[in-house]
Amino acid sequence: MALQFDPGKAVTAIGALGTAAFGLVDATKQVTQVNHVGFKRIAGTVKSLTPPSTIPNGMSQRQIVATLESNWVNGTELGNQKAIAKSLIKLNLSPANAQQVAQTTGLDPAALQNVADKMAANTPLTGNEPDVLSRFDFVVTALLDETYQCADQMYRNTTRMLAMFIAILLGVFAAIAISNNQDLRGDVVIGLIVGLLATPLAPIAKDLSSALVTAIGAVQSVKKKS
Repeated sequence: MALQFDPGKAVTAIGALGTAAFGLVDATKQVTQVNHVGFKRIAGTVKSLTPPSTIPNGMSQRQIVATLESNWVNGTELGNQKAIAKSLIKLNLSPANAQQVAQTTGLDPAALQNVADKMAANTPLTGNEPDVLSRFDFVVTALLDETYQCADQMYRNTTRMLAMFIAILLGVFAAIAISNNQDLRGDVVIGLIVGLLATPLAPIAKDLSSALVTAIGAVQSVKKKS
C-alpha cells in the first residue's frame, strides 16, 4: 500500500525539528559558551574608546567591559546594550584619555581635550565646544551601532550553524532508527536533507504549510471544475 505524501504535514514536521534544534542550542549555551560569540568584537571597540588612564573618570575599562559582557551574555535588548555602552564610554572620557579617544574617533585632539577639561571642572562649554561634544556623541553612536550589529550577526550565524548541525544529526539518527535496512543509504540521504531544511524552515514552517495546503486545495478545486 503506497503512502500518501502530505506536503503540509511534512513542512510542519521539518520546521518542528528546526525549532527543537534551536531549543537544544539555547539549552546548551552554558556548556558551548555560544552566548559569548561576537562579544570579542564589541570589547575591542569599547576598549579603543575607553583607554585606561591613571585617573579614571567613572568606571574603569575593565569594569565597563565586564558590565557590557554581562548584558551581552544574558541577552539584554540590543538597543539597551548600545545605550548603556555609549553612556559608559562618555562617562569614561577624561582629561587623561581625551587625546587617545580623539585619535580613535577622528576628532580634533585639542578640541576634545578642551571639552574633557571643562567637563571635569564642571565648567560650561562655550564656542564650538558643544558641537565637538555632539560630534563625539555621533561618532561613538555610529561605531557602537556598527559593532553591535556585526557582533549580533556573528552570534545569529553561529547559532544557526549549530542548530543545523544538531538537526542533521537528529535527522540522520531518526532515518537510521526507522530504516528497514533495505535502502539504508537512501534513508540516510532523506534524513540528511530533512536536517538541512529544518533550520531554514523553522521560522516560516507554519505559514508555508498553510500556503501549501491552500495551494493544493485551489488546484484540486480547479481540476474538479475542469
